[in-house]
Amino acid sequence: MRIIAGRFKGIRIPSPRKGNVRPTTDRVREALFSILGSAVDRANVLDLFAGTGTFGFEALSRGASSVVFVDHDRDVARILVATAKALGIEGQVRILNLPVSKAAKHLREAGNQFGIVFLDPPYGEQVVPKLFAGPDLPSLLEPEGLLVVESEANAPECAAPSALRRSFSRRYGDTLIEIYVRDSEVR
Repeated sequence: MRIIAGRFKGIRIPSPRKGNVRPTTDRVREALFSILGSAVDRANVLDLFAGTGTFGFEALSRGASSVVFVDHDRDVARILVATAKALGIEGQVRILNLPVSKAAKHLREAGNQFGIVFLDPPYGEQVVPKLFAGPDLPSLLEPEGLLVVESEANAPECAAPSALRRSFSRRYGDTLIEIYVRDSEVR
């Protein structure tokens, strides 16, 4: 995988050798970041189920202020640390080596909020409905913050929390990208 645009354009991001990490294709990321546009500028970003970190590193390359990466796999976390160091952006990156549900609760309880949250769980695990049902996900978004969900195109649709409204949905082959906006009235 490589970074598509911005200050790190063309730099390759290492991928764990394990088969459970499925990086998002360049085509899908390019389309997504085109849609996000200036929302990335100076945003604090949360990359849940980070894997290779392509969403977060791409966001930093395009002007995001900081990224919190969350992944429970120790090898993945080590690769994320090494990538941040190689790019010279350790001060803009925080890595939580925890299950996503625990990390989300921890971040919410600490009062953290993000302009953009990427949620890209392993296909077939159906964790999006569980996260949508809990209190943590909407609370992690700033008012008018964006939640980007990547899932299998044929995954069952799930009801989003009332604090979120879907503003975008598009299939790219077997991938579905949905963008939700947090209602500014929700606290």
